[in-house]
Amino acid sequence: MVKAIHSSNSGPVTMLPVRGKARKLTHGVPVKDLRAPVQVLKSTKQWLDQIIDEKQFRTYDEAIMFLITERQKYLPSDFGVFSDLKEYRCNGED
Repeated sequence: MVKAIHSSNSGPVTMLPVRGKARKLTHGVPVKDLRAPVQVLKSTKQWLDQIIDEKQFRTYDEAIMFLITERQKYLPSDFGVFSDLKEYRCNGED
């Protein structure tokens, strides 16, 4: 889990790890080794907290990865992007 450090102004909020123990990722690398502090606006943190509550995630990382994967679902396809190229025909030398 990540803990937010609140500042007296309405500027960015720094999120730092809360737990001392390192959890393992699916590929076996300790999470503690991969963490980096991130600064976000308070409003962004509130949105992330709302996503965590709705989806029942445990960390901000899970919420951010959810947003990234959701965005990737709706990216335009690159299929046909080079429509002006000649049709490829294999001549047996390839």
